[in-house]
Amino acid sequence: MTVETIGWNTAQRRGFGELIARSWSDAGLRLRYEREPAEVLAEYDIHLAAGTTAPALPPSPGELVVETFNAAEAVPPPPCMLSICFCLQPDVKR
Repeated sequence: MTVETIGWNTAQRRGFGELIARSWSDAGLRLRYEREPAEVLAEYDIHLAAGTTAPALPPSPGELVVETFNAAEAVPPPPCMLSICFCLQPDVKR
């Protein structure tokens, strides 16, 4: 099952992308998602329709590099060296 097949909107897909990125660096979050996916998804403002199965998290990439990015200092922005990039805001409370 993919995110597209369950009809999520853009905000929900972004929230799931953030969850994926965080799960790659937080094994506890990944384990919690495996045990209680609906509760973890709700923390990202994603609510599954009745009878809908939560999508599996993709496996962690072989190597994960986390860098602090300050958009005000990057003109033009640096190129993305991965097939998937996320901007996480550590000050956002979930």
